[in-house]
Amino acid sequence: MKKLLLYLSLSLIIYFVTLKTVPYWPESKVKHVVYVLLNSKSFVKAIRATEQEGYVSIQWVQTAPENEVSLAWVSAGAKYQEVSNPDLSRIVVPYKESGFSSLWLQKEGEAWILRKAFTFKSEYGVGEGAYALGKNIDPKDVCLPKVQCLENLFDNWYVIKN
Repeated sequence: MKKLLLYLSLSLIIYFVTLKTVPYWPESKVKHVVYVLLNSKSFVKAIRATEQEGYVSIQWVQTAPENEVSLAWVSAGAKYQEVSNPDLSRIVVPYKESGFSSLWLQKEGEAWILRKAFTFKSEYGVGEGAYALGKNIDPKDVCLPKVQCLENLFDNWYVIKN
């Protein structure tokens, strides 16, 4: 019984250390796979809630516990139309509960892009990274010209480095 409790305790410690330290790991595909695996439930909940509200793009930032900035857009033909005073509370609740303080989702074809998800260093300097969930993502839609920035992580999850 003691061994079982010790094993469970160690497993929980390893899990929480992994959960809290992933953003600080060196840049690698493994880092992104683990990060998305740990957070995909929150990402998918936010995406589904955004779809249910009819938005094609949202931005939310919590600068202080009582101070939030919310922006949203709906499809207006080939362009987006900004929504005045959007209520994103239903969308961001699961996200906030996971400890996040910002969210930028954008529909791109059949995929959802989680923008400004991380920064990374490359030979060109510091870049902005994103995650994508969807099928048949066209690199021309998400990458800078002449840059191969799209890498499949697993299933329909991708990492984008521009």
